Amino acid sequence: MAQKKSQGWLTGWVLPIVIGVAIALCIRQWVVSAAYVPSASMYPTIPNPCYILVNKLSLEIHGVQRGDVEVFHFPDDPKELYVKRVVGMPGDTVKVTNNAVYINGKKLNEPIITKPNEIGLGTYHVPQGHYFMMGDNRPISEDSRMWNNKYVARSAIVGEADFVLFPFGKMKGIQQHF
Repeated sequence: MAQKKSQGWLTGWVLPIVIGVAIALCIRQWVVSAAYVPSASMYPTIPNPCYILVNKLSLEIHGVQRGDVEVFHFPDDPKELYVKRVVGMPGDTVKVTNNAVYINGKKLNEPIITKPNEIGLGTYHVPQGHYFMMGDNRPISEDSRMWNNKYVARSAIVGEADFVLFPFGKMKGIQQHF
């Protein structure tokens, strides 16, 4: 009788909890997770401070595209997660001037960018398998222009920043592309 009670308790409570935790961990590892954004480097696209939803499946569905807002391991300190917009693709030449960004000699159309670049002006050559990232709030963004390791490897990208989760008053979808 005691064995039946322990089996009922095990299959009735413990097993479903273990399965639920395992499913939640798998979803967090391969599907979606949350990330904290402490700075205003992506303002107004992402308010600060806030928590965002990171879509990890987007990388498998459509890969990395110019204009995507991605969460990635910071090249100078991989323990830190950063969120920035993809500006330069593998093989691109990116020229940053005070008032514009040029990709392979063609001016990038960035209607959401309202402030001048001011810092990190120059020309950058993006290596194969890497990306050049910039924040939407250009004058204060610590992005590829300032880093020691200027480019983000494809393997360092965690997923696409899709939605502002918290604070609730600032909940919204995050605009991908320009």
